[in-house]
Amino acid sequence: MSLGKQKKIGVLISKPTAEYQHDILCSIERRAASYGYYTLVYSIFGGYGKNELFVRGERMLADLPDFRNLDGILLCLDTFTDDTVVNRLLERVRMRATCPVVCVRRQYDGYHSVLVDDRNSMVGIVDHLVQEHGYRDFCYVSGPKDHPDAINRLDCFKRMMAKYEIPLGEDDIFYGDFWRNMGDAAVAELLDIRADYPDVIVCANDYMAMAVCNALADRGIKVPDEIAVTGFDDARDAETQIPSITSVRVDVEGMGRRAVDMLVSLMKNETVPTIDYVPTQVVCRESCGCKGDGLQGAAAAVRKYFESTRLADHNNMQTVFMSIDVENADNMDDLNECIYTYIFNNDDFRDFFIVLNDSDWGTVEPEDMRTFTDKVHLRTAIQETILLGHVDQVFSREDILPDEYVYDVPCGYYIVPLHFQELCYGYAMINFRDHEAPRAFFQYIITIISNVLERLRINRRMKQLVDKLSSLYISDVLTGLKNRYGFEEDSQRLFEQVKDSERTLAIISIDMDNLKGINDNYGHAQGDVALRAIANSICAACYANEQCYRIGGDEFQVLATDYTDDDVNRFYERFDAFLEDYNNRSKKPYMVYASYGHVICMGSEGRELGEWMTLSDDLMYSNKSVNKKQRSYFRDVIRNLDNEE
Repeated sequence: MSLGKQKKIGVLISKPTAEYQHDILCSIERRAASYGYYTLVYSIFGGYGKNELFVRGERMLADLPDFRNLDGILLCLDTFTDDTVVNRLLERVRMRATCPVVCVRRQYDGYHSVLVDDRNSMVGIVDHLVQEHGYRDFCYVSGPKDHPDAINRLDCFKRMMAKYEIPLGEDDIFYGDFWRNMGDAAVAELLDIRADYPDVIVCANDYMAMAVCNALADRGIKVPDEIAVTGFDDARDAETQIPSITSVRVDVEGMGRRAVDMLVSLMKNETVPTIDYVPTQVVCRESCGCKGDGLQGAAAAVRKYFESTRLADHNNMQTVFMSIDVENADNMDDLNECIYTYIFNNDDFRDFFIVLNDSDWGTVEPEDMRTFTDKVHLRTAIQETILLGHVDQVFSREDILPDEYVYDVPCGYYIVPLHFQELCYGYAMINFRDHEAPRAFFQYIITIISNVLERLRINRRMKQLVDKLSSLYISDVLTGLKNRYGFEEDSQRLFEQVKDSERTLAIISIDMDNLKGINDNYGHAQGDVALRAIANSICAACYANEQCYRIGGDEFQVLATDYTDDDVNRFYERFDAFLEDYNNRSKKPYMVYASYGHVICMGSEGRELGEWMTLSDDLMYSNKSVNKKQRSYFRDVIRNLDNEE
């Protein structure tokens, strides 16, 4: 079954292992499967610090999906922190996609959207704080000034302050970053200019609320006895914080279901509202002054904390172990064995695949590794938790995965680019049972795999360069034959093979005749031409597993295992014929000749290699002397005939 031809919904999202992303992806996949659609989640993990090369590699995500072959697209672009990749994804979708598109949590022109009702996001929490607790003195910790969610939540908060006629100045607002690292700064800016503590600090998300609680505790200020604190999003950590954080819950799973419902309706050409707002709900806990679950709630919070800590420690330990083990991987099969050992740390995983670009790591230049190739290779296949052994299956990237690995029942595949810095290697795919989504270890294992692929590429490249240098070391530049160094290496090795056996080794010595005369009369360039003619004739005469060498100026050698005298004579005949043909066709003012001699080494005779080589040279020089006399005789005969005329 071809995945490329199935009904499928593409999801573009970043940081798939984060809490919100995990929950909404599980919901999307389940809902899509109920409609008979596969889910293809294209994702990255976001940048690391100021590593611009890594960020460039993450931006390759925009080149990975085949937008023309999707039946519907869900854009979760608010999860991306890199505006460049967001703009690229939007550009690709607008240019290439012909299917309906639905945006989640962020509105973009021309598309339907499922949004958190941030217009009324602070209504419930402010009503609760004023009506249930009687608070009248408020401070507010916002997100970034230019963030849409932060803007909407702050506007709603200001409206609620106006509704209750509660004064709110700019000094009562701190602009944070939606993360945990600005708690001290927020508390200092909001409190140090005040004579009295505010009744409550309302935060635009839970992470900032937890940071504010910790900063207040560091100052010895009790929450909620002296200052109440609230958050937003109802993150899992909010429940385990001490005191537990009063928050505003967004029905994330409901949002995922609504997004798929809207997308399917659009695919059916049904009329739906342009925007579907998801309502929020206040979750009352201890930080606002409401009573918690007492000791039982605290015990549950402690258990959750220690369980999350244990899991984090386990993942860190497994990451270290895997990083050590992959150092022994010299090829893809070794890497696959290592992956198979650690992939089970991804709870509920079922299948895992690595698909690599159609590139020769030994020759491809880094500048040619900036995107995905149209033809790709499946190099890792783990299906139903079973490693399928060595695989190198070529297919079109449009198919996403070879047909035989695709299930008949719709499911979800999480697809991430494999890259080291800005070098693209291909992509990885993982599938989970029961429509689950990746957890933290998936990011760790993908990062390790990408690093190993780069090491394997460098090793392949280095080996090729070493082989090239070795080839240059043992190669004769003029003729392309191996040189004296190559001859010395091979001759000893081949001789050892036959030395203690019944096998034979033929050593054929060939010497070009009259090279000095050609050099003196026609120049060294013509001498080089003549030497190449000898080398070409030697190669043309070979018909078995002969090894050919130029070991000196006009000296050549041929080594041949399991040769008999008849084989050598056949070699001579072919050599003479090719050389004669060259002389007839070359139209040179000189003739190219050579002399030769040989021995058949018999290991049983007990001689050393040097002795055999001396015998071969002696026979060659004897032949050379005979040839010289014969050619001198014929020259004298021709000269006398010319004089008589």
